[in-house]
Amino acid sequence: MNILLTLDYELFFGSRTGSLNASIIEPTNAILKIAQKKRLPLVFFVDIAYIAALRREMHKDASLRADHDLICRHIETLALQGHEIQLHIHSHWEDCHWEHGGWVMNTKRYKLHDFDTQTIEQLVLGYVRLLKELAGDEHGFAYRAGGWVIQPFEKIRSALLAANVRVDSTVFPGGTAEDAAHYFDFRAAPRFGNWRFDTDPCRPDEAGSFLEVPIASITVPPSFYWRFALHKKFGSASQKPFGDGRAIGPGRADTFKKLLTRTSTVVSMDGYKSSLLERAYKQYSKAEASEFCVIGHPKALSPYSLDMLDRFLTPSRAAQVVGYRHYL
Repeated sequence: MNILLTLDYELFFGSRTGSLNASIIEPTNAILKIAQKKRLPLVFFVDIAYIAALRREMHKDASLRADHDLICRHIETLALQGHEIQLHIHSHWEDCHWEHGGWVMNTKRYKLHDFDTQTIEQLVLGYVRLLKELAGDEHGFAYRAGGWVIQPFEKIRSALLAANVRVDSTVFPGGTAEDAAHYFDFRAAPRFGNWRFDTDPCRPDEAGSFLEVPIASITVPPSFYWRFALHKKFGSASQKPFGDGRAIGPGRADTFKKLLTRTSTVVSMDGYKSSLLERAYKQYSKAEASEFCVIGHPKALSPYSLDMLDRFLTPSRAAQVVGYRHYL
């Protein structure tokens, strides 16, 4: 079974975005210590719209120019070290601006789908071009939708094809979100394996133009989220995330659903969710799944979660770690 260790390399999008150093650079460097020790290839889904926003706004403040130069050097270094740099888009950055020493966040167009098809293609082509400029032409062929909002896929299909993006890794089987601004429904997706698709990432199509390599998922009871909340509020210092920003929370309906019924969640190396790694891996091994794709976010990593990841990655499992180049 192939193991993929993937990280969405991004700031926060709530009222406090967090700093580049604390939310991206420092936690990424912390996980790189594990990767170097175990000789692991990691995959970074870079929120490239943020870098585009830095380029657009950095004439306003020397700190923005410093952040731009730092993140560009960091991405170049990651690529040189053999890690993959792939495409992640939070398109609301197109509507954000820098004012009075901070980002003014406007998330009304949080979804790429909030733009018309012509603009979507222009954005995707520009983002991929910028990503390749930073990391090299062999990167930027795989995509993960911001906030998992990839549906309806038909609206972004032609843009991804035009940019020669043919691999997706957004779907996590069983996952749903009902909030209109953050909607997705992956209940129809196959439970295990990867598959080709064309117009719907949850519907296999052998002749499809795209390959779906799904994020691993696991079903958890409401008690998990009650424990999650307790650890977040009363946990030790080691459980405090590196990031210094504030996330946009889930919609009220989705929050109540998690606290009252069994739901599917991603298999993650973030925070308290990293406690599920071992159980989820055993489920996938028992099902003889072809891959086990783990998601993470540098901003949400913690000393606790890095320790859980380090313990999970035994020598035999470390030997199973691949990137998306494996599927080309």
